[in-house]
Amino acid sequence: MTSTARRLAAALFLAIVSVASAADAPPDVAVMVARLDLAAGKVSDVRNITPGKGNNFQPAFTPDSAAVVYTSGRSGSNNIFRYDLAKGMTTAVTATAENLYSPTPLADGSGFSAIRVITADPAYGIEMNEPSLWLFSWDGKPVAPVVATKRIGYHAWINPDLLAAFIVDDVPQRNEHRAVLIQRTNGQQTLLTTKPGRSLGRTADGKRATFVDQTDPKRWVITTMGIGDAKPQVLVETPPLPEGDKETNRSQYFVWLPDGSMLMARGHLLLRWDGKPGGGFKPFADLPELSGAIRNIAASADGQRLAFSVLLTPPKP
Repeated sequence: MTSTARRLAAALFLAIVSVASAADAPPDVAVMVARLDLAAGKVSDVRNITPGKGNNFQPAFTPDSAAVVYTSGRSGSNNIFRYDLAKGMTTAVTATAENLYSPTPLADGSGFSAIRVITADPAYGIEMNEPSLWLFSWDGKPVAPVVATKRIGYHAWINPDLLAAFIVDDVPQRNEHRAVLIQRTNGQQTLLTTKPGRSLGRTADGKRATFVDQTDPKRWVITTMGIGDAKPQVLVETPPLPEGDKETNRSQYFVWLPDGSMLMARGHLLLRWDGKPGGGFKPFADLPELSGAIRNIAASADGQRLAFSVLLTPPKP
């Protein structure tokens, strides 16, 4: 991976990893898949589908649950790769000198959306001049911008005409990012929060966005909101940070499961909320064999598999 791509991977969208100092080499990030048995409360058959060094992150399942797509810097810039679960084969979907992030397969199977960076903002690595969220076909070719909105750092589809987006501030010193709903038909935006986390999702009915609201620095909450709602509805608090742990290790990535429950992670521990009001996250599966900390999490539509990016712990000298 080139030094430019490393800087982009570290800086873009507040970074997936945290680097101790400018002199340190970026830690490796792997994408792993596992089998999920909700009834038994079990996660098994964990496999690293990106062996070797480098940054591999932001996994997402295709709608048929047959493959995982993810971002990888193995080609010198960040491109999109696809792993076929049945065949155990990896193929490059894109091959560009640009940097692509957050591949999200479309519900109709026709392609995927992704963040596209051609001319990078030196502060955040976000695209400076053009709309940043694009539609791509499965041959890896860009088709058209999803919306005309610029500086989208993360996104989630709520339905074909509505998406949630994390908008990166254009003034680094101010650092005021925001999460919004964007209607594709007219470009109208609805503010969700001015203190968003990096993870975005949707409710099962396809009407509301789900997001982490970090307005209270001591009490992060997962909330939901749709077009026409007067204000966000708090669903559950994120798992607390263990005493003495670093703030950078705080949980902010979540994924909904088909049964209406939700997973988050703390280190190599997966935690589950049953989706019922008044409850909270409880330990679900501990995976010390990961040799690192879970970041992004994805679940297959059939509820049988998980994929997650793992910030690998460097081996001791």
